[in-house]
Amino acid sequence: MDLAPQNRALVTHQAPDFAELLGLIRAGHAGAVRQLHRFLSPGVRFLLQRRMGRNDVDREVQSVLDAAIHTIQTDISVQAGEVPRMVRRLIQQECLGQTKPAAETGASAGPQQRVVEGILDGMSPVEREALRRCYVLGEAPESFLETLRLTPHEFRAIRGRARAEFSSRKAKTNVA
Repeated sequence: MDLAPQNRALVTHQAPDFAELLGLIRAGHAGAVRQLHRFLSPGVRFLLQRRMGRNDVDREVQSVLDAAIHTIQTDISVQAGEVPRMVRRLIQQECLGQTKPAAETGASAGPQQRVVEGILDGMSPVEREALRRCYVLGEAPESFLETLRLTPHEFRAIRGRARAEFSSRKAKTNVA
């Protein structure tokens, strides 16, 4: 049995040309919107399931894809190479929106949250903002280092100190 034709079909299947697809979406072509949905949906579903720890994420997948389409249609500065990063950021925002802070739910903060808050309280506002933008908002450090007046080396040092402090405090709470 010759499997070559099937394998060739898999090899020739490529991702859509995002630059062309963005232009068509901005021009209002419904087919381009459906094509972007079909292409992004499996990855968005996978990431949401992993982050949220459950399989029923249909509503969240639709919300992320709708937000991505809306951003592409309204923000002409979005370039083809930025689509994956933008979608990951939207996934993070969707996951953050699904988990309410302990103060809103009436629950008390868990030990890990208290450790993180304690570490952040001991940092400067610039350090807190850099970590928030990187880990909470999912921004690439290159996008905010200049505005915060940090060098890449300084950011790596901030991140290293925060990780070391977190590991140290986490070890202390596990021993106790």
